[in-house]
Amino acid sequence: MHVDSGPTNAGRSALTEGVIDDLVKRYGPISTIFASQQQLQELRTYAVHACLSPPGQWLEVGEDGFLTNSYLAQLATAAKARLFVSYATGGADWYPDHLSFMFSRRNPARTALLTSHWERPEALKDKLAPVGCGYHYTRALDIFRATPDVGTTVVSAGETLFPLQLYRLDHGDPPFMKKR
Repeated sequence: MHVDSGPTNAGRSALTEGVIDDLVKRYGPISTIFASQQQLQELRTYAVHACLSPPGQWLEVGEDGFLTNSYLAQLATAAKARLFVSYATGGADWYPDHLSFMFSRRNPARTALLTSHWERPEALKDKLAPVGCGYHYTRALDIFRATPDVGTTVVSAGETLFPLQLYRLDHGDPPFMKKR
């Protein structure tokens, strides 16, 4: 299940609106939850945010993926999840740098600026443990497979499918790697 939207400024969310409870009642526990751990609250000054604001309130502080550890832990508990997968925050070493990859190691100053007031992502593990929910910080090319006990196992294909490795299978070493 993908649960990337957090509470709105008005307090509405998948939890308060009963969406998660309804899904669990209808289909049973949701074994794996995928969500970003971004905790964005920002002034709505960008045109794309206009649709998120009531008329006359465009420049108010607004939510844009405001997913605190407490909210995510409550969500995992309501879903009776066994695994929480944090995604879309790290990027891959070979992927172009992008603002949505908040924890990219390539731009630590930007990361520190954007996340200085956030809860640490790793702290979510402690909130999930009491309800029997694991935590996985995903990387590019992780593969998720269902297990017979209705859980999920994670296998990394990063080494095998790394773009440079795939290139080398067909073309050998690229020119910049060849010894002269």
